[in-house]
Amino acid sequence: MRLYYADIRGLDESKALYPPISKSRGSAFGVSLLALAYEDYNSATMPLIKKLASGKPWFPGNPGFHFSISHSRTHVLCAVSKRPVGADTIDHRNISSAVIEKLTTAEELEALSFFEIWALRESLFKLDGEGDLRTMRFIKRDGKIIPPVPGVKCRLYGDIDGSSVAVSTREGVFPKKLIKIPSEKLLREENKLTRMMEKEKNEPL
Repeated sequence: MRLYYADIRGLDESKALYPPISKSRGSAFGVSLLALAYEDYNSATMPLIKKLASGKPWFPGNPGFHFSISHSRTHVLCAVSKRPVGADTIDHRNISSAVIEKLTTAEELEALSFFEIWALRESLFKLDGEGDLRTMRFIKRDGKIIPPVPGVKCRLYGDIDGSSVAVSTREGVFPKKLIKIPSEKLLREENKLTRMMEKEKNEPL
């Protein structure tokens, strides 16, 4: 398993390397990051993406290769693996105490933040495509995250400043850290050249 991420703040999504696979903001950046991750992991060009009846994207040309994409207001995340995997990133923002109390329990909040809990729930949902995000319960006991589904193991990452990242799987080894991809690599070549020219123009002589 490998985990990749990139900062998408200030980027124009219409100039992304690949087109989106959904109407969600950040989808084009997610697909573009997946293409880079696939090439790095397999030393090959990413095959065609299609969606199952459930809406989950997959590679018909390489069904044994699994991935999970997540995008927040600030970053995009991609997990790739030879085993089923679910991953999620959420940027920290102002959430009212009333909302937190409604969606979590006191036991969960003893060792996990609201954002960690929500990222864990999203990652588990992406792994199986089942469950209710509002009622999933995660707790942390003796330093170990205990998910509500037997046989699943989860991990949190703090590699992205101002964000929480969670990954869920049943098999495989979690990487120690995320791999950061430069933002400009998510853009088409002509856009990278334009950005370089603008940077040089603005630099003092």
